[in-house]
Amino acid sequence: MSRRVRRKVAKKGKEKVITPCYPEVEDEVLGSERNGDVVWTSLPDDTVIQLLSCLNYRDRASLSSTCRTWRALSFSPCLWSSLDIRAHKCDAAMAASLTSRCANLHKLRFRGADSADAIIHIQARKLREISGDYCRKITDATLSVIAARHEELESLQLGPDFCENITSDAIKAVAHCCPKLGKLRLSGIKKINGDAINALAKHCPNLTDIGFLDCLNVDEMALANVVSVRMLSVAGTSNLKWGVISQVWHKLPKLAMLDVSRTDVGPIAISRLLSSSKSLKVLCALNCPVLEQNTSFTTGKK
Repeated sequence: MSRRVRRKVAKKGKEKVITPCYPEVEDEVLGSERNGDVVWTSLPDDTVIQLLSCLNYRDRASLSSTCRTWRALSFSPCLWSSLDIRAHKCDAAMAASLTSRCANLHKLRFRGADSADAIIHIQARKLREISGDYCRKITDATLSVIAARHEELESLQLGPDFCENITSDAIKAVAHCCPKLGKLRLSGIKKINGDAINALAKHCPNLTDIGFLDCLNVDEMALANVVSVRMLSVAGTSNLKWGVISQVWHKLPKLAMLDVSRTDVGPIAISRLLSSSKSLKVLCALNCPVLEQNTSFTTGKK
């Protein structure tokens, strides 16, 4: 079928400007406008970017393959400041394919130890927040490499799950590699010794939020050396020496919130902490059997 081309002639001074016009395309666009249909290729760039921001990374990649313009817009830095891959299994190949888009990635959420091994290949040097769910099999080697490649890291959270393969050596590596760390929350570690905690106190001066949840053993004395901490949680952690805690933790100058839920804390330790600490404002002690059995216990504070 041959294509007929009409020519529109417009006068511009003494010159004639001849513009080719394709009736089929023109009629189609006008018809769409009359019917109220959206011409996707004519959407403003801001609208396309907003549309892409509502999609997960896989759907975003599929939509960006429709045309060159949308592909270019899909690389906009604002679309890749945060990445949540918890719904998908991430392998090294997929992580490598994301690298070109993630130069300005600031926040990353993943699920599983396999994904933890893969995200090393993303190489997002500006990453500030890492959050991993169900990382039972994550190892010291993986966590140490993640810390070494992300020196700008400000927040690291692993859990809820028992990260039983992580040791104090990996925590020391995090302390040495991530001096800007402000939040550290780890779940289910067997033992966190004094050397690891003292490394955090020495190398991470901005560390204000610490959570050692459901751990088997934590050095209480060393935690008193992290003078920058404001929020501290040992919820679910066992084998805590409350006599030591009540004598040293109240000296933490900035401690404002303490969570001792699901522990065997007793009324004496609670009373000492509340009466001795000048900064402590909130103490959370939910599901603590010893406290629940003592129905007459009162802190004397509102």
